[in-house]
Amino acid sequence: MTILYIASKILTFPGAYLRGFWEQLTCKLLGLPVEVPGYLRLDEACGHVEHGLSQKGFASYLMATGPGFMNLMTGFPIFLMGYVSLEFLGIRYSDGPALFIINVLMTYLGISLMCNVFPLVEDAMNLFDVAYSQKKMNIIGRILFAIPSAITYVGAYLEKHGITVLLWIVFVVFSFVS
Repeated sequence: MTILYIASKILTFPGAYLRGFWEQLTCKLLGLPVEVPGYLRLDEACGHVEHGLSQKGFASYLMATGPGFMNLMTGFPIFLMGYVSLEFLGIRYSDGPALFIINVLMTYLGISLMCNVFPLVEDAMNLFDVAYSQKKMNIIGRILFAIPSAITYVGAYLEKHGITVLLWIVFVVFSFVS
């Protein structure tokens, strides 16, 4: 599983690197210590920054969801511009090699960013522990953050096993084949 995870991070290295940057920036904003620098290490934290865990409610929520949200908000418009041009406008290599290559790269970059939206499993578990087990978050916060916390928790496990990249590959293949 670790080999598939590392391979998925190397395949989507622009998104993994930017995710690591967003995590380090979030750690800096929250005052969390960064334990091991480097974004693309060949271990189970590839594409992430190893950091101390927050024991506050909103800080743990921000650490688990903030960097992924930034990757999603950056990657979705880039993906959409490239994908719509290729799929719906029908731009092909014969229409202009430079335009086609730019659209393929934009689609790849957008998918790369969106494959790296989920946190490490430890961050998702910390969010659940702080918000729901230790109850360091008030009842309104627990209600508002329930659905994003559940999505983050499930997505962290999907990303840990490389399934997010496989789902995107299946989506792209089926959308262009049919």
